[in-house]
Amino acid sequence: MSDVYVKSPPIDYEKIYKSSTEKTPIVFILSPGADPQGEVQRLLEVTGVGMAKFKFLALGQGMGDLAKEMIESGAIRGHWVMLQNCHLLTSWLKKLEQIIESLHKPDKGFRLWLTTNPIDPTAEIKFPLGILQRSLKVVTEPPDGLGANIRSNYSKLTDEILNDCEKPEYKSLVYVLSFFHATI
Repeated sequence: MSDVYVKSPPIDYEKIYKSSTEKTPIVFILSPGADPQGEVQRLLEVTGVGMAKFKFLALGQGMGDLAKEMIESGAIRGHWVMLQNCHLLTSWLKKLEQIIESLHKPDKGFRLWLTTNPIDPTAEIKFPLGILQRSLKVVTEPPDGLGANIRSNYSKLTDEILNDCEKPEYKSLVYVLSFFHATI
C-alpha cells in the first residue's frame, strides 16, 4: 500500500463547501492549535460570497441568545455563520439542535460552520447526535512529519501565486519558509 492510504490529505475547503448545503452544518473537530476561520474567510473570497456575509462568534457563557439570533438572521439573509468553541457551551448544544431543526427554507447561500474540540466520551453532556448525523464532519489533524507539514503549506498556494513574482528566487524562498515553518 502507498502513502495515500496512510497519510491524511490536506483539508480541501472548496470541496467541503461544494459538498455542503444550506441545511447541512459543517462541524470541525479540531486538533490542538487548529483554527479553520482563516481558511473559511479565504473561501469566502474565492467563492465570491464576500466578507460582508460572514458572521462569527466564539461561544462562551451567556452567548447562546446571540448565537441563536445570528443563525436565524443568517438563514434568512444567506450569511455564513461560524460558531467557534462549541465544546465550551455543551449545555446549550441541545438548543442549537432545535434551532437547526426549526430552520424552514433557509436561503441557498446560508452555511453554518461549527468548531469544537473533541468532547470526552465519559462527559455528562455530549455533542448532540442529531447535529452530528445531519452535518459534514471535518477532523483536523496536525501534519505528521516534515514532508506532510511542507505539503500542508503548499496546499494553500496556487500556481498563480507562485508564478506571480518575476524574481527567480521567489519559489526558493517560499520553499525555505515552508521548511522553516515545518521545522518550528
